Amino acid sequence: MALTLDILPDAQYDPTFQPEITRRTRLAQSITLSKFLGSYNDPNSLNHLITGDKLLLAKQYYLHAQVMQSINSAPGLRGAKGFENFRLVVSEGYYKEGPTENLDVTDGINYLKTNGRAVVYELIGDDGEIAFDKTFDLAVYLKNNINYDKIILNYDSYNTNGRLHVDIVLIMPEIIAPWNVTYNEVIETRFNNAVQATGEFLEVGEEETKTSSPQPLDEDKAYAVYGTSNFGNTSGQKGYFYPIYLDSSKVGESFHKHTFTEYPEVEFYMPLSNQNHAVQSYNANLYTLYPSSEVSTSSSSSGSSSAGTGEY
Repeated sequence: MALTLDILPDAQYDPTFQPEITRRTRLAQSITLSKFLGSYNDPNSLNHLITGDKLLLAKQYYLHAQVMQSINSAPGLRGAKGFENFRLVVSEGYYKEGPTENLDVTDGINYLKTNGRAVVYELIGDDGEIAFDKTFDLAVYLKNNINYDKIILNYDSYNTNGRLHVDIVLIMPEIIAPWNVTYNEVIETRFNNAVQATGEFLEVGEEETKTSSPQPLDEDKAYAVYGTSNFGNTSGQKGYFYPIYLDSSKVGESFHKHTFTEYPEVEFYMPLSNQNHAVQSYNANLYTLYPSSEVSTSSSSSGSSSAGTGEY
């Protein structure tokens, strides 16, 4: 059930009371706005935003800053129990839309990153590496201890070294002035951007992805492929390509061929009437990500969310 309430922000960190919103605007004791604006070497500027939009962005990141502060240890503070030896870091924060980019507002994490609602986090251990198993525990902890719009436990196998990667996508509700929010509290598990479960977290292990038996692919289905094109006019371009069919006879109209570096022995077919090449996202409600159906997951007890699907 959705929860609607008015937030009472800490006055000393309330962006509303700041004379100017900059990268140095403090949103929590040890967190400034810069935390969500990219790395030191590759920062995102706010100069393209008007004053009102800067304020809205800072208010959205205030919600995220409170979550980060609750997990990470800071001077005079103690991190959340069980996570004292880990750091929650921003992997992907603010996203600036390109001049020719047309982001998917219905299922696009990048779109939600343009307005500060979505942030991608990684949990880092003392060894400086992503704490793979502990990330699952963190997702469960957040589900049980914070208010949120949506939490996505997000696995992928895109690493060039073949290792499985995991992060958490935390989506906060849009703040309606002055501080009214509605938390839908939806949880979801994704693998390679394809939804595996809504309403529960599934723990995906490296052994499952390496040893599970492949399941037959449905050749009647339209897929989305994430890869690097090595054929035709799109050669060298990387991103999502869709809709893609495995059997040319299933396209049902004129089509063109695609091949990808990641799948050297497979030919794919795309209808001429609907062409999406090397885009940043795709609608997981319409297309299955190839070859996600070949990957099995092992369920771990995490409780369930009573909220609706609330797809993004």
